[in-house]
Order: sequence, then structure tokens, then C-alpha cells
Amino acid sequence: MLIESIQKEFLADKKYEGLKRNSLVAYETFFKNWNQWLHRQNIEHLEELNPRLSKKYLMDCVEKGNNAGTHNTKLKLLRSFSKWLVEEGIVKEMLTQNIKAQKEDHKPKIVSTDDLKLVLSTLRRNRRRDDTFTSRRNYALILFLTGTGLRIKELERLTWADIDFQDSLIRINESKSRKQQSVPLSEALSRELLDWRLFLERKFEKMPLSLFVTEKGEPFSRNGMQNFFKRLKKKLGLQSDFSPHALRAYFIKELLKNGGNLREVQLLARHSKITVTQLYIGYFAHELKDSLDTNNPLNDLI
Repeated sequence: MLIESIQKEFLADKKYEGLKRNSLVAYETFFKNWNQWLHRQNIEHLEELNPRLSKKYLMDCVEKGNNAGTHNTKLKLLRSFSKWLVEEGIVKEMLTQNIKAQKEDHKPKIVSTDDLKLVLSTLRRNRRRDDTFTSRRNYALILFLTGTGLRIKELERLTWADIDFQDSLIRINESKSRKQQSVPLSEALSRELLDWRLFLERKFEKMPLSLFVTEKGEPFSRNGMQNFFKRLKKKLGLQSDFSPHALRAYFIKELLKNGGNLREVQLLARHSKITVTQLYIGYFAHELKDSLDTNNPLNDLI
């Protein structure tokens, strides 16, 4: 039985079960990478797969630079596929048997203030000089993520209907729980968004629904955003991490650093548990110390 044929059957089954599009894309991307590796090993039939081969694939991925998080994601996807094979009676043993996940460093990656200033000054200069669609969109995108701390999956779903300029709120719809949350919209960001919306209204005959779009008016996809971040990081030679999640971490750090209490920051970051927010204090303790030195109550007493 050909491996690629059974993979297609697996994807069709998961799609029938209602698996989200992003999850299906994750499987497709993983299968493509795995199949390329299997092809180099001259393996194309399901009967040739076994736990030892799976471990060799993952070890090779690590040797090529995959970090613990990427390794564990691939293991998780492979384990899910393997479990389905067993449940369907296609194979008898798990292809991931006795393969353990790697220990991850959960310290959040964050963009440095200097790198972020360089990004914004570059994009601002591009917007003034070129005044193109992409220069305007990219500048507004970075400002939006930095000023809201939204996750990329939340941003991807946002439409203009979710932006309440009158009450200065951004409504966020949770896809899994179908709950709706709101976060404040600052005056500065509101002005930038209104400027971006006016530009879109002039460019398109029919106003796009999505907040951030391509030049064709189609939603700016998660992959498109991530590729934009990678290209900009390489072009500017940024030393710190630069990604949508790094901007979210920066947002949280700055709130804590500038006196936000834990409960407020938890609500703004939409952490389900306050313990997640507390972790940031340890990660940025050296920077928070500067704030303590400046605002220490002992300063006026001794």
C-alpha cells in the first residue's frame, strides 16, 4: 500500500470529521516534508514503516536544525496519524512506539526594543517614500500586533466588523469555544486603523471584509504574515526573535514593566490562567528590576 495514498485517505477522513483548515494544512505540510525524506530513503510503501524508521526521521530533522518545539510538533502529528492507522486496522503497532518528546524551553521569544524601533522606522520610511499598498499594510500590521498583543490566529480571523471605533474595542471570536472577548483599542492605534481603512476604501470598489488583505483584496493568510516576518528579519539583520508571537511577548512584557498588575495583564493577554502571566515576570526580571529601582517605595523613605 502506497504511503501517499493512505495519507490522502487520512486527510479526507479528518476533513469529514470537521478538522479545522489550519490543522489540515499542518498535516499536509508535515506529510510533504516526511515524504521527501522517505523518498530519499527509497521508501514508498506503508509496510516498510516502523518505529525505528520514525525515530531516524525525527533525529535527522533535529540534525538539520529543528528545535525541540518543531520536533515535538512533528512527533505529535506522526503519532496522530499512527493512531489512526491502528484504529482503522491498517497496521498493528504504533509507528511512534517508545519515541519520547524532547524537553522544550518555554521561555517566550521576544523582539528587542532596538530591533522593533528599527523595523518601525524602516517601514515608516518605506511608506513615506513609496506609499505603496504593501508599505502601508505592513506598517499598520506591525503597529496593530504590537499595540494589541493579539495572537496571529486571532488576527487572521479579524474583520472590520470586529473593530468598534465608537467604543474603542476590538472583538475577538474564539473559534473553538465560540466565545467572544474584547480588548481595548488605543487612540493611537485607532487613528492608524482609520487611515488604513480609508486607503482600502479608495483602492477597492468593494471594501474587503478582512482587516489585513493582499493587493487582490483577499485575506492576508497566516503563512503570508509569517513569510513577511521572516523576510524582514533577514533583510534588516535583526538579532532578536521577530515574529507575531515575539510582538505579543513584547506587548505583555511592556505592560508588566510599566506597572500593569497581573490581573489586568492576564485579561489583556487573554491568558486562561494567571500562572502563565506570572511566568513573564521571571523571564524579564532583569528589566523589571529597573522599574523597581525607579519606583521603589523606599526611595522616599531612606
